[in-house]
Amino acid sequence: MRKETTVPISRKRKRRTSDSCLLYLALVALLICVAYIAWGRLVVYLSGVQFLTQQEISRTVQLQGILIKEEMVIRSPVTGKVHFMTVDGNRLEMGAPAAEVVAVGGGASSRLITPSAGMFCNHIDGLENVLSPANLDVLDFSSLDRISHKQVSEGELVEKGQPVFKLIDNLSAIYLYTVVSQTEFPAELKEKNQWLKARWNDLPLMVKAYSFAEKGDSWEGLLQLSGFPDELVHNRQISLEIVTNRLAGFLVPHHAVVYRDETPGIYLAVKKRAQWVPVKVEGELQGKVAISGRGLGEDTRYVSNPMLIREGSLVE
Repeated sequence: MRKETTVPISRKRKRRTSDSCLLYLALVALLICVAYIAWGRLVVYLSGVQFLTQQEISRTVQLQGILIKEEMVIRSPVTGKVHFMTVDGNRLEMGAPAAEVVAVGGGASSRLITPSAGMFCNHIDGLENVLSPANLDVLDFSSLDRISHKQVSEGELVEKGQPVFKLIDNLSAIYLYTVVSQTEFPAELKEKNQWLKARWNDLPLMVKAYSFAEKGDSWEGLLQLSGFPDELVHNRQISLEIVTNRLAGFLVPHHAVVYRDETPGIYLAVKKRAQWVPVKVEGELQGKVAISGRGLGEDTRYVSNPMLIREGSLVE
């Protein structure tokens, strides 16, 4: 006769509870491992390891102005029809024939010879004798009306004494009158005798402050131009793009610099590990920082986003 044994219910529950705890612990451990690995991969992904490169960035200001230059107006000695012997914009030597006025009514024709070298220009605005470098100290720009050009055409009838063309001396000093916002043109630029890079119609030139005065929240005054293209002086009103700030060198994002005890540094990627090294901050512009330091070069890999990085963190 077989005996039946009965396992107490409390023991069965205890065994099932122990098995469940072990399963839960294993699952939690697995999730922790997965999270740790995922976190490590996330840190690596977000670290943004890059090579240091030589870069240059700049801040520019666009301004409009009126050119002040040496100009000589040539007038017709007789009444007659104009025949030009050169084209607008050509540079002529002293004594070169520029135009001829064929007198009306059978009178003698007159040939107009250049009294000096300069750029030939047949559009005249009536400001040639007013906007002169010799008058810089007495110019009153507030009294200037809207500039209007009068261009003498081939075959046009001109009166005696009427302006026919002008010669622009592009070898003498050229100035630009302008009004610019104080926020766009820092005060130190108008006070320092420094040349700034500029561009006109994508052509390079240099400018520096000549004299400026405060006008409300703007600066009003004169810039001196240098190294400008010949075509520029052929105009009265121009627009310039001026570089007011420039930063060059090894540029990194501002947030890539990590301070330790008030010493700036960056994390380098050395053998796939983050290693903090001190650097010197040379300047800052538009969210970028120029750095220098021992051992930095274009083959150096650094962490551009060190927010989650610690010394020795895995990076790639």
